[in-house]
Amino acid sequence: MIKEIINRGRTPGIAIGITIILLMLIMPVEAASGNRVWKEGMPTTYTWDSHSFAGFYYNLDENLGTEELTINNIKRTIDPGDLTYTTMPIEVEFEHPGFGKYQVIGFMADKYFAGYTGNSIISGGSTISTLGRSQLHKVIIDDDDKRVINEGGTLTLKEGYVLKMTAVDIGAGPGQIMVTLLKDGTEVDTGVIAGNSNYIYSEKLGAVKDMPVLAVHFDSVFRGREVNAAFIRGVFQISEAFTNINSGDRYGELEISSVGSGGIDMSNRNSLSLSSGNTVDLVGDLKIVVADSSTLRFALSVERTGAFEMRGTTYPETSEWDPMNFGLNIGGTNLGFYYDMDRDVGNEKLTIEQINGRTIPNGKLRYSTTADEINFDYPQFGTYKVIGFMADRYFAGYTAGSVITKNQPISTLGRDRLYKILIDDDTKRTLTQGGTLTLKDGYVLKITDVDIGAGAGQVLLSLLKDGVQVDSDVVTGNDNYVLSRSMGSVDLPIISVHFDAIFRGREVNAAFFFFVLEISDIYTSITSNDKFGEMEVETVNSDRIDMVNKNSLSMSSGDTVDIMGNIKFKVANSDTVRFYPFVYVTPDMISSQLSIDAPDKATAGDEIMVKVTAGGQPVEAAFISINSEFGQTDINGLLNVSLKKTMKGGTYNISVTKLGYQKASKELVVQDYVEDRLGIEAPEKGNQFGNITIRVMNKGQPVAGATVNYDDKVIGSTDAAGNLIYRLENSGTHTIYASKSGFATAARDIEVRVPYAEFKALDIRVNNVVISNEKVEVQTNITNVGTKGDTLPVGLIINSTEIVSMPVTIAAGEVKEVTFTKEVNLPPGNYTVEVLGQKKIVEVREAPFNIFLALLVIIVIGAVVIFLLTKGRTRSGTAKDQPVEGEIKKK
Repeated sequence: MIKEIINRGRTPGIAIGITIILLMLIMPVEAASGNRVWKEGMPTTYTWDSHSFAGFYYNLDENLGTEELTINNIKRTIDPGDLTYTTMPIEVEFEHPGFGKYQVIGFMADKYFAGYTGNSIISGGSTISTLGRSQLHKVIIDDDDKRVINEGGTLTLKEGYVLKMTAVDIGAGPGQIMVTLLKDGTEVDTGVIAGNSNYIYSEKLGAVKDMPVLAVHFDSVFRGREVNAAFIRGVFQISEAFTNINSGDRYGELEISSVGSGGIDMSNRNSLSLSSGNTVDLVGDLKIVVADSSTLRFALSVERTGAFEMRGTTYPETSEWDPMNFGLNIGGTNLGFYYDMDRDVGNEKLTIEQINGRTIPNGKLRYSTTADEINFDYPQFGTYKVIGFMADRYFAGYTAGSVITKNQPISTLGRDRLYKILIDDDTKRTLTQGGTLTLKDGYVLKITDVDIGAGAGQVLLSLLKDGVQVDSDVVTGNDNYVLSRSMGSVDLPIISVHFDAIFRGREVNAAFFFFVLEISDIYTSITSNDKFGEMEVETVNSDRIDMVNKNSLSMSSGDTVDIMGNIKFKVANSDTVRFYPFVYVTPDMISSQLSIDAPDKATAGDEIMVKVTAGGQPVEAAFISINSEFGQTDINGLLNVSLKKTMKGGTYNISVTKLGYQKASKELVVQDYVEDRLGIEAPEKGNQFGNITIRVMNKGQPVAGATVNYDDKVIGSTDAAGNLIYRLENSGTHTIYASKSGFATAARDIEVRVPYAEFKALDIRVNNVVISNEKVEVQTNITNVGTKGDTLPVGLIINSTEIVSMPVTIAAGEVKEVTFTKEVNLPPGNYTVEVLGQKKIVEVREAPFNIFLALLVIIVIGAVVIFLLTKGRTRSGTAKDQPVEGEIKKK
């Protein structure tokens, strides 16, 4: 690092050079020349930064990024030290401008607090570098929202903090309030705050004394006859937990070579394999995804759950976007412009031909996409056409090389139709008599019966749609079952299953199949002049779609501009015109991408635990294969795999498949079997300050009295059950060792992460129009994308003002629906309703005049009046003219 070079007392010339480098580091990010995907033929030294890789931290408003990854001497194996990762702190503004500025740093594709600067009002202008003290903290609140707290009311913060407005000074002079801060229900601080001032709470965090942990800006204090209240505008809070980073610390495959207030440098300590189809876990959530191809292609990726924004390169660094600068591959799932990295296909393009200031004139934003001919996953079935459209993948037709249609080309795009590809899978599977194959769109294929007579084996199939039989057929071995739907003058196959063989046994009858294709039976119609958002179809034929904007588009500061489908532009809140395209990724968009959690290393004879998830949720009945070992996951997505003692040392692939899901694979390095070698059972990942159970085994039996080391520190011995409980203190990648006389020593790594909870709203649901003075429901699904469960406040915000908040408890990875019920007491107009960043415009209207109710009221009032008048006359007539009972009327 720079600090180390200076301390060595190098020449003044070097010092000047270092000064120049420092100036360059704090300057805004320049345009990256590279794509997000590296392909053979490109330079063998390649760099990714926040412009070319969407996973790295980037501040659009200030055009600042901090992370950079470079690979030297690129080939199938990356040698030790050839992959370097650097990141540096940058100064950004608080969301509440009155707080000044602070330092953030991107680390492992995530955002962290790095310290206060001389421009930080919260720290009184004092520079406090947490990075310089080897600490990185999460920013858990940073907003400029308006809130109102009545006397006796509370403001719920995070990590157990609650700020209570204890009393209001009702005397003369400026308004003041007494506040009390509680932590987990216990009072930790009190203070008196006036209007237009800040409440700041500091404490010792790690190596930093008097560290401002939270700040609340009180805008004004209101003292009324009946109500006393405080108006808040701006809250900032950092986590008390921190990631401790020191030189020599390991994080995943990388090791920190230097760290200081100027930044962090890391490199790979071991070689990294870029074998075909492999996913390399680099550090934290950062990964390398390698194409399943004999030609080397790979891209950086990042593991994400919940909802998040996937962005492209920023304008004006580019005015043209394609799959190379607007996309992200998570496993086999593509986000952004369609790109199949295994096949190297995808041709979507969005181009700004002209922009005048902040306006893109009509006809100057152009979109084009072309179809590609690709092989089915089962190559013997030939080829079909696929096309990317509005950042999604569609089926465009069968080709003359399609066996399914007996080599008859059928262009769906040429007939103005696009179909979703639901399944294209070549995994070999077995279906027994009476068993079912669950497809998509409600379809289920069932083997009803098996012909047990002489001759070729045959099975009777039934196809059900939502539980109702819609088709039946008889197929033999090496035969295809095909379901077609009418598409004008031709029949379009929408389901195809290839049966390889039929088995008829004494106890079991079964069919073996290894290809399934399904396209949706619902299509997207696309013809000339059709409109998709702000874009209109200009031309469409069997191979191409062109669209153009028919209205001018305004890139107003801070706006989000809908373009088409799920594609939008996000505009910087800046005087400089700067924006990027993005898609908002919801959990369902990645819910079919399988992910593997398993050890990187093992020894023949070990039993390893493999966990399979998709979208953060466990996947049951996923098929796992390692060499010749295979099995299916249980309801928790888990499978214990026993590696045979005869397994040769080397590198193997853990492969996971499930019909309707994107497959996943991960490398496993296996060492040769060693007699009397200890084995360690421990989690692959753990939370800092949490307890784990370490179990030492040999040949399936617990080993008592084994010495356990954590890195180079002895932490104890196992009990009679072979267990040792240990509290994880420091984050990073650590090694657990187990040893005992007479046994070979065992070792395995564990990744320790700082525990945190982070809630994200996946959607927001409320009527487009609501009526004043009536109750309205606002519903939202909220997920916890953090590593631990927690109870956090969730607020309902209208026009940047929080009007109600409620505590919500969500476990890590869980999704929970939250409903706010509130009476609307607002004048007519348009309002922005927001929950955790999800926003929707709602129109408030006055209650309509109900003419029927008015007529009813008039009728009722009229009836009452008539009744009263009639009753009055009746009483008068009775008194004067009618004889009273018992009275004799005189004549």
